[in-house]
Amino acid sequence: MLLDGHGGGRKNKNWSKAHKFYIASNINLADWGMYMKGYIIYQSGEAEKNKSFIEKLKAEGDNQGINFEYVPEEEHLECAEPDIVINRTRDYRVSRHYENKGIAVFNPAYLVHIGNNKYEAAMYLSEHLTYEVKSNKWAANTWFVSKSELSSLLDNEYLKRLVSNLAGDSCNDVVIKSVDGHGGREVFLLDNGASNTEKLKEILENLKGKDCVIQERIESNSSDIRVYIVGGEIYAAVLRNGSNDFRSNYSLGGSASEYKLIESQKSYVRKFVEALGGSRIGMAGIDFIVTKDGNLVFNEIEEMAGSRMLYECTGYNIAADYVKWISRFV
Repeated sequence: MLLDGHGGGRKNKNWSKAHKFYIASNINLADWGMYMKGYIIYQSGEAEKNKSFIEKLKAEGDNQGINFEYVPEEEHLECAEPDIVINRTRDYRVSRHYENKGIAVFNPAYLVHIGNNKYEAAMYLSEHLTYEVKSNKWAANTWFVSKSELSSLLDNEYLKRLVSNLAGDSCNDVVIKSVDGHGGREVFLLDNGASNTEKLKEILENLKGKDCVIQERIESNSSDIRVYIVGGEIYAAVLRNGSNDFRSNYSLGGSASEYKLIESQKSYVRKFVEALGGSRIGMAGIDFIVTKDGNLVFNEIEEMAGSRMLYECTGYNIAADYVKWISRFV
């Protein structure tokens, strides 16, 4: 079931008068020697890979009067209640737990959910985007295949019909992805569609036990644009180019460079930001495929967007700017 889009910015009912004064006057708590308690929640393995980002969040927290502490996902329920939470677990239930207690949490549960399920994200956007956007090619044609139905793709006639419906007569190539994969992993190109039986068997073996989507292949030069969103506003964009691979992911060896969106692109991207909740978005990435004629086609939401690529391409400190934005709510 698709979760309704609520939560993310409610304030703790137990905040002191000092905190309320801070909100009203926009005075930095750190300047008054007062600190709020914040949690940065990660899965243990992910925390190890994101040490630098965690330290940047904590450093800016000190500047803003928020004493951030890293808490492993498996331990957060045993800890005292914080004033604010940054949920970096990809598990919407973590955000929901704190929302139910009236504690400010970023990102909110609905965004964590759709931002970590490619099919739910596509369905959510199809419901919330304006008619103006949807009247043109805004995303790849997509079909959901549950883990129990994956073997049905081996039915040659069924697959032929599916490929034809997705890609039409112009292209027989389709892309098969797990709904919850990240970093370009569990994304496979099935060229020549129903004719490539051996490749399909190999793909299905890799995706065993996974819900998947199968999509038409959007013709591009193996490039896409990640647009970073902070506080519901466009923060920066990075152009990624694949290296001998149809996938453009930086983590798979692709190259990246800062990309300056032109005004028409900014306007287009803002329509997606608004559809996804506007200012309820704390920090996230929205990925667009760049077609051969230069148009942007939505690819996916990266709710737990990595920042290494952005730091290496630009001088922006997205972790610090994210915490500065969060501090407006506490």
